[in-house]
This record gives sequence, structure tokens and C-alpha cells, in this order.
Amino acid sequence: MSVPTIAERLAQAVVSAAARAVSDDKLLHAVERVLLDTLACALGAVNSAPGTAVRAWSQLIGGSPQASILGTREASSVLGATLANCTMVRHLDMNDCDWARDPAHPSDNIGACLAVGQVTGVSALEVMKAILIAYEIQMRSTEFTKVSFFKTTGWDHTTFVTLATAAATGVLLRLDATRMAHAIAIAASYPTVGELRVGQISMMKAASAGLAASRGVEAAYLASYGVTGPREIFEGKRGVSRLVLGECDWDLLTAPVGEWRLPRTCLKQYPAAYIIHSAIDATLDLRREHTFEPGQIKEVTVEGFGWLIEDMVHGMGGKSRYDIDTRETADHSLPYCVAVSLVDGEYTLAQLDTPRWNAPEVKSVLARVRCVHNPDFDDGFPANRPARITVMLTNGQAITRERRFPRGDPRTPLTDDDIAAKFKRLSGSILSSNRQKQVIETALGFRNHTVAELMASCAPEAV
Repeated sequence: MSVPTIAERLAQAVVSAAARAVSDDKLLHAVERVLLDTLACALGAVNSAPGTAVRAWSQLIGGSPQASILGTREASSVLGATLANCTMVRHLDMNDCDWARDPAHPSDNIGACLAVGQVTGVSALEVMKAILIAYEIQMRSTEFTKVSFFKTTGWDHTTFVTLATAAATGVLLRLDATRMAHAIAIAASYPTVGELRVGQISMMKAASAGLAASRGVEAAYLASYGVTGPREIFEGKRGVSRLVLGECDWDLLTAPVGEWRLPRTCLKQYPAAYIIHSAIDATLDLRREHTFEPGQIKEVTVEGFGWLIEDMVHGMGGKSRYDIDTRETADHSLPYCVAVSLVDGEYTLAQLDTPRWNAPEVKSVLARVRCVHNPDFDDGFPANRPARITVMLTNGQAITRERRFPRGDPRTPLTDDDIAAKFKRLSGSILSSNRQKQVIETALGFRNHTVAELMASCAPEAV
């Protein structure tokens, strides 16, 4: 009898987890919370440039049965809806984040779970279980490589969106362990290169999530129809381990599910890369606690851990993040996020929807922001994401604020009311207040509803 491959071991773990009943109220509510948070992000991006583009493309790849496109009265094929919804979820850079050795945005997978759940007509509880499984694989991906796949070997975290979405789709299609292994093997054949987040960042930052998720959906459907995948895709001579990831802890990736990882995910307050959030929190604390005008700022020193400086200042070896020409670069620029927060006293979509980075008052403060690596902060990362902001005023006064981790971390979680308020802010241009209330109630009580009801509530009322 042959030794099970990595794909087969992972498939067995997924199928076994899917067979378990999930009834814990606290766990189910954690799923409902991230669901509402994810819907907020998608609806806030419906009319964005990438949102409009993927919706247009989704109409050309429509088919039957159809799935709904969030925030619209449009529909497409399961692939088209997955591409559109997952891209919109990602665009604002406000969807959740997990960071162990590497980063991930586990909710990148939720749009696919909703699309497949809608066309298959499964129960809300089955969709919630699929979301739990997608999160499990996505969050394990941040832990199981021996070196950072993102920083060291250079692959993007959406590589694992394809894998996680394939597993979740396989659960919704009720694949057995054999076909689930093929779905996983097919999905693992499509890694995403990390260049898409180096230097000046393009709209591919958002679209990469939609494309990766749609590949995962496709992999599971192909396997359901009998397409086989490369049996040793992970450990083979030309497999993922040798060519992409390096040495891995396969026992961690393929272990039976014990305590679900989803409740550990971090929710975002700000449209920015998550490792910048501590710096934004500290900067806004300073603005609230002290009275000064931008013209009184002589110098700003931002101290951070190594990864923060390397990525969000030096652009991972690309163009400096002091040089900004796109929205996508602005929300991945530590000096910009600090500078505009000091000038405006807030950091919201308003700081990104127009090119505030070109405003003279922002450019003036940005030129005075100095970002430095503090080695003392390295030991605390990634469990903490520390940042210290020191503002030197022209009168000689120095004011300092430090944050170890931002609000939204499981240690200081957003409340249900916080998430509902975020939903109202982001969806206000799409939905009426009555419709917003309906979505909030449906999402936070999703276990008692259907996917069709949820998707219908997310559509604007007919004129």
C-alpha cells in the first residue's frame, strides 16, 4: 500500500473536518462577524475601478446557474461571481488579516463560498463550515513554511487562496477524499508570484484574490467531474516544495482540525496594510491627545520592526514608498499613512479616494517623516506589530506614542456594533438605511437564513 501524499493527507483532514457538526454558538458567531465585515469591504468597492472592471468581465463569462454579484442586481456564472466578489472584498484593503510567519487575508475566500453556496443551494450552516475550512487552510499557510514564502522565496499569499478555496468548494460539492485530493492537487498547480506587491502597486493587488479564488473553484469543479491532479504536487521533484516554498512542516498543514483558527483573525479599522495599523493608531492618538497644527511639525520619527520598514518604506526592494502614484501604493506606504493622519486627523477612504498624497500640505509633512528600524521591536513580531511615533514640534516639544498592536486584534477586538458601523460607512453609497439594517441582521444571524436571502439583501432596492 502506497504512502499517502501530502495532497491526500490534506484532503482527508478536510473531509473529516467537514463531517463534524459545528454547533458552538461562539464559533458560529465568529463566522457571522467576519461575514458582515467582508460584505462591508465588498460593497464599499462596487464602484471602484477594479470593481467595475471585474464586473464587466463577469458579464462576458456568465452562464447557468448564476450567482449574485454583491452590491448590485447583476449575476454571473459561479466563476464570474467569485472573481467579482473576491476582487471587491480585497480592493479597499480593509478585509481581515492573519499574520504568523507570513501574511494572509483569509476572507479573500468568502466570496467564493457564497457563490458556490448559492448555486448549489446548500444550507447556511454548510456555507459557514466551508468558510471555517477555507480559513483553516489559509491561516495554516502563514505558519507551515520553514522560511517566509512571502519575503524570502518571493511568492504571494494568494497562492494559498487557490488552495483554500478549492477545499471549501470541495466541501460544498461534497467531494469524497479521493476527489478532494485531486481538487487540492489541481489548485496547488497555480502559485502567484510576489512581484505584484513590490514597489508601485497595481490593481492586481485586488484582482489577484479574485483570480486565485476563481482558480480554486474551478479546481474543485474539475475534480468533481473526474479530472485528476498531479499526485505529488507538493513533495515531487518539480513540486511546490522544491520550486516554490522550500522546506515545510507538512504535519502542520495536514493535521486534523482541532480548535478552529478563524476566531484568531484580525479585523481592520483602516484601509491600509495591516502592519501599518499600529502606527496609524499611535499617530491618531497623538492628534487626539495634543493640540498642534501641521505647520508646527519639525520632524516625525517612526520606529518599526524590520519587516515593516523593508516592505512599507522600501517597497520590498522596489521603488520607495515615499514615491506614490497609485492608491494601492498609498495604502501600503508607512510614511504616507502617518503623514496624512497627522495632517487630517483621520485615516479613512477619504485619504485614498482622492490623491491626497499630491496635496501640498501632505507632501510637506511627508518630507519630514523619517522611518527607522528599531531592532528592539523585532522580537515582538509577528505576535505584536509595534510602532512608535515621535513628533518634534518647532517649539522644541517632543511628543511620543507607541502601540504594540492595533485595535481589531483578538486581544482588543472590534465589537459587533463596530463592525455594523463599518458596514454602514462602506455601504452607504450603495444601500439604503433599511437595506443596511437588513444585511446586518441577516449576516449576524446567518445560520438562520439562506445564501439567497443574504445575497438579495445586499442588492440595492429596485428603482
